[in-house]
Parts: sequence; C-alpha cells; structure tokens
Amino acid sequence: MAGMDPVLKSLTEMGPTGVARFAESLDPNWIVEALQATGSASIRRRKFPATLVVWLVLGMALFADRSIVEVIDHLRLMLPGVKSISKGAVPPARYRVGPEPLRWLFYTVAEAWAHTPGGEDYRGLSLYGIDGSHIRVPDSDANWEHFGKPGGRNGPDDAAYPQVRVAWLMNLRNRMLVDAEFGPWATSEHTLAEELWSVIPDHSITLVDRGFINYAVFVAHVQEGIDRHILIRMKSNLKYEVAEELPDGTVIGRFSVPHNVRIQYPGLPATFLARVIEYEHPGGEPGRLMTSLLDWEAYPAQELVTLYHERWELEVGYDELKTHMLERKEALRSLKPEGIAQELWGLFTVYNLVRREMLLVAQKRELPANRISFRASLMWIRNFWIIAWGDSPANIPKHLGELESTFDLLVLPPRRSDRKYPRHVKIKMSNYPRNRGKKRAARKVPKKASKSAK
Repeated sequence: MAGMDPVLKSLTEMGPTGVARFAESLDPNWIVEALQATGSASIRRRKFPATLVVWLVLGMALFADRSIVEVIDHLRLMLPGVKSISKGAVPPARYRVGPEPLRWLFYTVAEAWAHTPGGEDYRGLSLYGIDGSHIRVPDSDANWEHFGKPGGRNGPDDAAYPQVRVAWLMNLRNRMLVDAEFGPWATSEHTLAEELWSVIPDHSITLVDRGFINYAVFVAHVQEGIDRHILIRMKSNLKYEVAEELPDGTVIGRFSVPHNVRIQYPGLPATFLARVIEYEHPGGEPGRLMTSLLDWEAYPAQELVTLYHERWELEVGYDELKTHMLERKEALRSLKPEGIAQELWGLFTVYNLVRREMLLVAQKRELPANRISFRASLMWIRNFWIIAWGDSPANIPKHLGELESTFDLLVLPPRRSDRKYPRHVKIKMSNYPRNRGKKRAARKVPKKASKSAK
C-alpha cells in the first residue's frame, strides 16, 4: 500500500470545501480509510474515483429529492479538468465500490459519536433502545428475488414493492444510531435485533417493545454484563408466578423459560426473576412492564413508567428518516441489493451526521437534544453543503457567521409529553385498482436470447 499513499493523500482533499465545518463529525480521512480497509481503493486514475463515489452516496442520502446526476452537479463531484460525467458511468462506479466502505464508515462514525452523552443518564445508567421497521425498494427482479415482498389479502407477494427489514440500536439520550441490521422481508425484526445486543455497553438500560421478547437474549444480556438491564412492555397473555410482593405495589415475578427454548440454549436456566410494574394512563388501557431493575427503592416504579416512553424516540427516528430524509419517496433508488445496502449505510451515516450537528447546537444553547428540530437541521446542513461546496474557501467563515444567526430557528418549544394520539389512517386509500408490481411470470426475455430463438 506504500505506493498508494500519494494518491490517497490527494483523494483526501476531494471532499466538500465546507467539510471543515463538520470536522468534529465527519473526518474526510475516514473515507479514505474506509476504502483502504475494505480493499476498495484504487491507484487507477478514473473520472469518477472511489472517494467521490462515497461522497456521492452521502450526497444521495442528504439530497433524496434530487436525481443522482443533480447531486453530482450541485456538489461538483468531479475531478479538476473533468467537465461532466455520463449517466452510464455512475452505476458501474457505485457497484465497483460496493456497500462495504459505507458500512465501515457508518461503524466508524457511530463508534466516535453514538456513545457520547446527549443528556443526563438515568441514575448512572446510559439509555438505549431497539426497534424495527421496513423500507420499500424498487420493484426490480433482483430486489424481489433478494428481499421479497409482504403478503396481503390476495396472498403472498401481494405488496407493490419489495421491502427490506431494518432494526436499529439507538442511544435514546443523544438520538444517534449505535448499530443497525437489515435483511430480506422474510427475516423477522426479532432475528435482526439479536445481532444488536452484543454492542450495548455495561452500566446501561435498554428499552424494547413487547414484540422483541426473547428470554435467552435477556438472561444473557443481564448476567454476562456488568450492571446491564432491560425494560420491556409485556404482552397481555404473558404469565409468571409471583415470587415476592414489594412495598411499592410492584412484584418480583418468576418467569418460566419454555422447554424448546432451553433445548436451543442448553445453558439457560429453567426460570429467572424480573420485576413487574403495572400501570394505566388516564384514558388508556392497563399495561405491564418487565425489568431486571429489582430494587424498588433505587428505581421507583413511576420513574420507570415515564422512562419507558422514551422508547418512542426510535419511532421518531424512523419517521425522520422516511419522512424528512427520504422525502416520503415510494422507494429507494437502487435496482440491485448491493446498491440498496450501499444506500442504507449512507442514509444511516448521514442521519447520524444530522443528529451530531443537532447535539452540538443543543449543547451550545444548553438545551436537551429533543429541543432541536430535525427537519430544520437537515435543511440547514443541505444549504450549507451547497453553499460551501460551490464557493471559495475564503468565504466559509462568512457563511458560518450567517448560519450561526439561524441557530435559534432550530430550537423547538418544550415537548408536551402529556399528548397521546391513537394510531389511525389519516388519508383514505384511492379507489383506483392497485398496481401490485411485477410478477415473476411476466419477466421479459433478454434481447440476446430472443434473437437467437428467432
């Protein structure tokens, strides 16, 4: 690799002029290191080298409402002396680089930012959450075969688009992604989430919804770590034996591990203890929480009930990515699974970039992270990248001064946590017949094959 050093050093300077503003968040050297670490760097001089491909994928995530050609043009992703890049050169360049450098970059920046505090811990425990969602991808044969489609009332594969399952691990206090897993639709969120637990540090509490109950994971997470805990909403039919009634009205429950689970995980005990907290919000239905925090005096029940609802930050995060970053697009851009993976890692990285900038603004204003608007911050970063990338470096301080004055526009009023809304459909579906996408039997015969048949 010694012969590549001069080339890689020059590639470091290919990022946006305004990247100096984000030096605390996105070190341009990380992009070069990502290419080196994944074997995607090349000494061959191309019109569209690997470093610019990585910047393009990040730009695609930041400017989802623009075509790839527009992203290249607006952000001037071209080498000196190159006036234009043909549309046909972009897909080969993207697939030549592949998803691995973007994956490496995501984990590098997540490790650098995601565990940093964004607010007070809960009684010495850092706060994390796990949840899942799905994202539609283009209805190409390659995406359909790899990701699959959900079923519906008309049977399997009834959905219009293939969909990718996604599971996130988020630091709930600074709202940054720590880890992410994704896979075909047939892979459950439950399975994807199993890969996330090993990343959670000691001295923490993790919030999960009732759909992620997994006795084997819970017992291992608590017993094999140091001061690691869980807080989960229980299913209505989940049964347990009362082992001890506590003075605050909560109980220590003895939960039996199903026999088939113990066969799958031989070291798992037959039973384990967890504290059960029953609660009911005004106008709501009764609920129950299960937690490994057994000390009722150190961890009051009402505090844990309130704490659990911070899990909603994960739902807010998915909304920020789908509604604001992706601009409510029907699907992602790529027609191949490798391109989808590349896009997703780019989206997750840019999501953390926006969140990092929000955290810096919050710290400067001495406000909690949830007082900063994601939408306004996203627009602010978009505008700065366009201005800074296309202007002289000498003008960057002037633009920064102008942007500093807009910080107050990013601040939201205090969140009204007492508001509660039922889940419902806001807009009625169209009465037109549904287009359920391509069918396997309807795929076209390749042109070469059809000619030879004649």
